[in-house]
Amino acid sequence: MRQMFLHMNQIDWDELWKRAILDASWMRWRRDPVEFWNRRSEWYNKAVKGRVERTQGIIAKLDLDPECMVLDIGSGPGTFTIPIAKIVKHATAIDISKGMLTCLRENAEKEGVRNIACINKKWEDVELGNDIEEHDIVIASYSLFAMLDIKEALLKMDRVARKTVYLLTSAGEQTSNYNKLWPKLYGEEYVPGPDYIYIVNVLYQIGICANVEILEYEYKQHFSSLDEAVEYWMNNFDEVPPGAEEIIREYIAELLIEEEDAFWSKQKTKTALIWWHKEKESEGQEDAVKNI
Repeated sequence: MRQMFLHMNQIDWDELWKRAILDASWMRWRRDPVEFWNRRSEWYNKAVKGRVERTQGIIAKLDLDPECMVLDIGSGPGTFTIPIAKIVKHATAIDISKGMLTCLRENAEKEGVRNIACINKKWEDVELGNDIEEHDIVIASYSLFAMLDIKEALLKMDRVARKTVYLLTSAGEQTSNYNKLWPKLYGEEYVPGPDYIYIVNVLYQIGICANVEILEYEYKQHFSSLDEAVEYWMNNFDEVPPGAEEIIREYIAELLIEEEDAFWSKQKTKTALIWWHKEKESEGQEDAVKNI
């Protein structure tokens, strides 16, 4: 039994993460992630506006207060940054995409939120003490896939956080449209990349015993027409083969549900909320993840 434990402890989860990222279908077909997200920023901004209930449910689980400073790594158009900024003293948004940060600034302006600072850099290139100072709370929502050296990225998050780090990423095998559409376009099985269990094990090996909660959601996306849905999915791929638009149109036409003169894409997803505290909370305080 002891021999098995030692053997398991020798697994290099950081290296396994790198291999899984490099083997992921989207990684092999995506030439420039910055250009990809710049091109997709307006579409993505529109899509995430339909996730308000999900976003608010997750935010309710975070230990936020009016004096907090929050760092959002891979902020996108402000999905979490803006509603969190309404609660806390200050928020800092980091994203590799100028297009995403432009959407964030526009969204914040519309909602009258003015306590957000934006940094247009990769997390790996951000210098602690130069680009940013310590923040009470650090959040990274579905942005870990952009980080090849995950161990160093997580250690950096731990260093910059005064209180708690929260991570959101996929949990288990996802039943997504990519799984079914990818083989039709490229003639090969879709490989999604690593999920939350890699992160939990990397954290364990650097001395962090993280908490995990698996959250289940039904993700609904609205389209005004079939043409809009096809255009959205065409923008989801970096390189498409000849005839891709027809393949996507045929697939999407069967997928969409028509309700009240609009089209909806629906699918169930599982998200892992991973978190750890930098300091021990006193007795009687609420846990950093609250029950809704």
